Amino acid sequence: MNKNWTLLSRLPAHWLLATPALVLLLFFFWVPIILLVRVSFYAGGGNSGFGIGGGGFYEPGTWTLEAYQFLFQDSYFYEVLTFTVALGISLTLLILLLAYPLSLVIHRLPLWLKSIALAAVILPKLANPLIVIYGIQLLLSHSGPINQALVGLGIVSAPLMLFHNFTGVVIGGVYAIVPYAVLILVTALDRIDANLLPAARGLGASSWQAFWRVTFPLSLPGLTLAAMLSSIFALGLLEAPSLLGSPQEITLAVDIRKQTFENLNWPRGAAEAAIVLVAVGICMTMYALSSRWAIRRRS
Repeated sequence: MNKNWTLLSRLPAHWLLATPALVLLLFFFWVPIILLVRVSFYAGGGNSGFGIGGGGFYEPGTWTLEAYQFLFQDSYFYEVLTFTVALGISLTLLILLLAYPLSLVIHRLPLWLKSIALAAVILPKLANPLIVIYGIQLLLSHSGPINQALVGLGIVSAPLMLFHNFTGVVIGGVYAIVPYAVLILVTALDRIDANLLPAARGLGASSWQAFWRVTFPLSLPGLTLAAMLSSIFALGLLEAPSLLGSPQEITLAVDIRKQTFENLNWPRGAAEAAIVLVAVGICMTMYALSSRWAIRRRS
């Protein structure tokens, strides 16, 4: 007992304090990922993962690359993958274009008004995602306020089809992800020294020049982080394509659910999920490399 206590006392305090979080991370993050990858190496086709061959993590004769081989020979998978990547890139760019100006406006508000604005941004994330999606459907419907306003102003002669198509997927995706980007960007802007802009203006810079030479460069780390998180959320988009899209707008997340719960092809669903994890890892790696490059450039 004394020997064990001596060994524990020699550990750095931060490791001891981090032990509960590390245990949770191990059992609720890494273990599910390992099991997911294991299921992707089972023989597939109308059966559930560990029910094949008697089950078991190390069950002999059940390890195969069949699911991955089939995926990379399937034109349907390439169509879904291409659409998912294109949607992710499009959503990320659109979210940044909307979130950055909105974050600038919120950043410049008085403190009490900034709190109200941030609460309004966060509020939709406190509701059930399905309720939010159905609310968007009501807004975008033929008899909804958006179409009524467009027809009333004479912009269109008949109501537009704003969901059950690509437009609905984009609107739903932006609405779901943009609050995260705004929170990150507002935090990044708040960390910029408030004295720098008046100093730049005092040296003769216009407000536009002060923004491009002071605010924008110093907010790039936050913009990069917002881009990374937005792309990760966009790659895993499920509710918006399922409820606001059509059968042509199928993302990998939608197909994973279809393969797992409808087709009962767990290995294929697990293989597609593993590919999404690889894509997420690539996004995180790019962010880490860009952050390291930015730090080296500043130093």
